[in-house]
Amino acid sequence: MFVQTSFLGTSLKTCSKCAAGGARLPSSVQSLLMTGYDMDGSGSGNLNPRRIKSSGVSNDRRMFKVTFVLPSESRVYSGRELQNVATTKMVPFTSWYREQQRIMKMGGRITKVELASGTPQRNVGNT
Repeated sequence: MFVQTSFLGTSLKTCSKCAAGGARLPSSVQSLLMTGYDMDGSGSGNLNPRRIKSSGVSNDRRMFKVTFVLPSESRVYSGRELQNVATTKMVPFTSWYREQQRIMKMGGRITKVELASGTPQRNVGNT
């Protein structure tokens, strides 16, 4: 039997003939085969009406003002062995964790985080 699935959201395709004798499969086996679903939850299975929703709040305009210190990349030209550069950047609330990881991987240190826009103590859960 030949079963082909796609991970891009297309439906499950099956061939209902056996490879050996060319005989058709019973309808109960065919219906069992058609209950599969793809990795994103699409397909003819029982997960079809459910979709994985983003945990972010739609139209979220909260921004963080982040001040961090990074080691300079031009150590050769500076007279010191290591020179730190302080930078201030506006970071959206939804990409805060990604930006924090990027700063830490570059060897930086976050010194101050402020809420630049939005209201403090706002509920961050899904509404």
